[in-house]
Amino acid sequence: MVLGLLFLPASLQGADTFYAKIFLNGEDKGEHLVRLLDDGDILVRAADLAAMGLSVPEGRAGEGDSEPHLSLKSVKGVSVVFNEKTLSLELTADPSLLPKRVIDFLPPRQTGVLYPKDSSAFFNYGVSYTAGNSFEFQGLDVASEIGIRAGDFLFVSDSTYTHSPTESRFARLMSSVTYDRREEMQRWILGDFQASSGLPGSGVLLGGVSFSKEFPIDPYYIYYPSAEVSGKVAFPSTAEVYLDGIRLRTLKLAPGEFDFRNITYYGGMGNVTVVTRDPFGREATFRYPYYFTDTILREGLHNYSYNLGFQRRAFGVESNQYGPLAFSAFHNYGLTDSLTIGVRGEGDDQVANLGPQASYRTGRAGVISLSLAGSLARGAGGGAAIVANHQYQNRNLGTRLFFLGRTREYATIGEEVPTARTRSDVGAGVSYGTGSAGTISVDYADRRTYGGLDLRIATASYSKTVRPDLALQATYRNFRGQTSANEYFVGLTYYPSSDTALSAGYRREGETDTVTLQATKNPPVGEGWGYQASVTRSESPAAAVTTVVPSVQYNGKYGIYRGEYLGEYSGSGERREQYHLTASGGIAFVGGMFGFSRPVTDSFGLVTVDNIAGVRVYQNNQEIGRTDSRGRMFLPSMGSYYENQVSIDDKDIPMDYSLAEVRRLVSPPLRSGSLIPFEAKRFRAVTGTLKTLIDGELKAAEYLEVRLMAEGKEVVFPTGRGGEFYLEDLPPGTHAASVESGGRRCFFELRVPETDELITELGGVTCEEYR
Repeated sequence: MVLGLLFLPASLQGADTFYAKIFLNGEDKGEHLVRLLDDGDILVRAADLAAMGLSVPEGRAGEGDSEPHLSLKSVKGVSVVFNEKTLSLELTADPSLLPKRVIDFLPPRQTGVLYPKDSSAFFNYGVSYTAGNSFEFQGLDVASEIGIRAGDFLFVSDSTYTHSPTESRFARLMSSVTYDRREEMQRWILGDFQASSGLPGSGVLLGGVSFSKEFPIDPYYIYYPSAEVSGKVAFPSTAEVYLDGIRLRTLKLAPGEFDFRNITYYGGMGNVTVVTRDPFGREATFRYPYYFTDTILREGLHNYSYNLGFQRRAFGVESNQYGPLAFSAFHNYGLTDSLTIGVRGEGDDQVANLGPQASYRTGRAGVISLSLAGSLARGAGGGAAIVANHQYQNRNLGTRLFFLGRTREYATIGEEVPTARTRSDVGAGVSYGTGSAGTISVDYADRRTYGGLDLRIATASYSKTVRPDLALQATYRNFRGQTSANEYFVGLTYYPSSDTALSAGYRREGETDTVTLQATKNPPVGEGWGYQASVTRSESPAAAVTTVVPSVQYNGKYGIYRGEYLGEYSGSGERREQYHLTASGGIAFVGGMFGFSRPVTDSFGLVTVDNIAGVRVYQNNQEIGRTDSRGRMFLPSMGSYYENQVSIDDKDIPMDYSLAEVRRLVSPPLRSGSLIPFEAKRFRAVTGTLKTLIDGELKAAEYLEVRLMAEGKEVVFPTGRGGEFYLEDLPPGTHAASVESGGRRCFFELRVPETDELITELGGVTCEEYR
C-alpha cells in the first residue's frame, strides 16, 4: 500500500483551514483540524489519522513545517466524502487498514485466588469386617495411608493388613516423595510409582525416580489445538459466535479485522459459525468446520515422562520385594497443530524395546495414530509390533478402528511369560445418535493368539432418554471362542429426584435368565444418608437363585460408615449369607491444629471462623457442615490445583461481628492441607472523656488529636466537646497514648477491660504526665 505524505510549503499557508468532524467507517472520531486545497484534496495531520486507528506510514516534517500531513486522495483503500454544510468528513477505509482486534475465548483466570503452601499432614484409615452365616468371622481388612506436605514436597505411604481364619498378612503398598513445579507443570517422584511408555509397550510398577510433564497441574491450561476464526468488518458491527448451534458469545466489533482465538470443544467435529450485523442491517455468516481433539499437542509443546527404577514384585503381598533395574519413557512433540510426533521405549536386563509414534489430525476426518516398536529379548531374539488407531466423532456419529499386531518374539518389560502370546487385536465400532431417536452402536473385537484360544465379540446396543427422568438401555452380545454364546439385556432406569434412581433389568446369557430390581439414593456431599438395595433372580436349567443385597451408608462429620448384607437363597433351600461392615475416616493437621474428618481423598482444608460455632460452610455451593465449638470445619475433599469455592453463611454470624469476606477461592497443591480463615471481627467500642491536668488546673481536652499504640500500630482519633471520645475495634488491655495541648505533649495510659459489652464506658480519663 502507498500513502502520500505532503509537507505543506509556504505557498499553501493560505489554504482553507478549519475544524471538521471526522467519521471513520461510521465511527465518530471527533473534530480535527483539516486543510482544503483548491483541487478538492483534503490534508489531515498524519498523527490524527494514526490516533483514529488508520494505518499510516511515518513521515518527516518538511522544510518550514512542523508536522507531516496526509493527502487523502493519495491513500489507496480510503474513500472520502466532504459535507460542506455540516463541515464533516466521512472516511471509508478498507478494514485491513484498521486495527485488528484479538479476542480470547478462554475464560479469564479469577483474581484473588489463594494459592496456599501450608505445612500439613493427614492419616486415613479404613476398617472392614466380614462375617458369614450365623455371623461367623470371615475376615478383617485394615487399610491406612499417611501423607505429609512441607512446602512443595509431598510424602505419601499406604499399607494394608488382612486377617482371616487361616492367615494374617501386612503389606506396604506405595511410598513416595513428590515435588511439583507448578508454573512449569513438571513433576518429580522419588519412590514407588506407576510408569507406562504407551502402546505397544507395557505398564510397570517401579521404585526409583520419575520426571514428567503434567498438564493437569494447571487445569486451565490448553495444551491441545483450538479453533481460531479471523475476519473483518467495514462498519461497527455485532458478532454472534456459535459452536454447533450453541451461542458462545455476543460481541461488539469496531471496524477492522478481528481474530477469535482459543475456541475449545470437548472433542470431535464442530462447526464454528460467526454471524455479523452492521448498522444498516446487513448480515454476513461465516462457517468454519474444525476437528477438536486433546490427543494432539499444540504446536511447539512437549509432553514427556522419564522413569528409572527397580521393578516391584508381588505387589500387595510383599512390602519390599524389588526386581531388576528398568526404565520406561516417552517424549512427544507438537510439530504442528495437526501433527504430533514422538518416541517411546523401555528396557531392563532382559529386554530392550524402542519405537517411534505419531498422531495426525486429518482435517475433518478425525485423528490417526500410529506406533511402531522393535524389541530385543535375551534368549528370544528380535520382535516387532505395530499399533494403528483411527477415531472420528461429531455431534451424532462416532467411529473407531483399532489394530495391534505382534510377532511371536515381541517382548516388553515386566511381561510374564504367557501360555499364549497375543498375535493381534482388531477392533471396530460405530455409533449414531440423536436426541429424539436415541443412540445405537455396533462394536466388533477380534483377538488372535499364538497357540492359544481366539475370541471374537460382536456387540450391538441402544439407549434412549425417553423422558428427562426415564432412560432405556438394550444390548445384544455374541461371543465366539472355544464355544459360542449369546447375551441379551434390556433395562429401564427412573430418576424420581436428582440423587435417587430406580432400575429394572432383564438379562439372558446362554440358558440363564436373570431379573434385577434396584433402588439407589446417593449420599450427599455433606453429611447425610444414602442407600442401595437390589434383588436378583437367576434361573437356569440347573438351579434358581435369589440374591438380596441391601446396603446403607452414612457420611458423617468424622467418617464414612457402611453396612451391607448379602443373601443368596437357592430353590433347593440352601442359604448363604454375608455381612459386611466398614468404617473409614481421617485425621488431618494444618495450621497447628488437628481435626477428625472423613478420609482425605485429595486435598483438604480447615475453615476457621474466629471461634464462632454453628456457621454453615459450603464448598462449590454444596453445604458440607457447620463449624464446631471452636469455629472450625474440615473440608475432606478439595480438588488439587482447581479453584475451589469455599464460603460461609453470614446469616449464622452474630450481629456484633463483622466479616471481611464470605467467599474465598482456594487452589491447593497436590494432596495438601490449606488453612482457610474467615476473619470475623467482633464489634467493640469504647467511649469516655479526656481531661488534662496542667499546672494544677484540670481542663477538658476538647478538639484535640490523640495518638495511641495498639497491637504495634498507631491509632489516631479526635476528641470532641467536653473531651468526649469514641473509638472502635480497640482490643482489651493497657495502651500507651499521648495528646498535645497548649504546646506541650501529655502522656497517659488508656485501660480497656475484657468485657462482652458492645460499648464500654471508660468514664473520665486524665492525662497529667508531661515530658
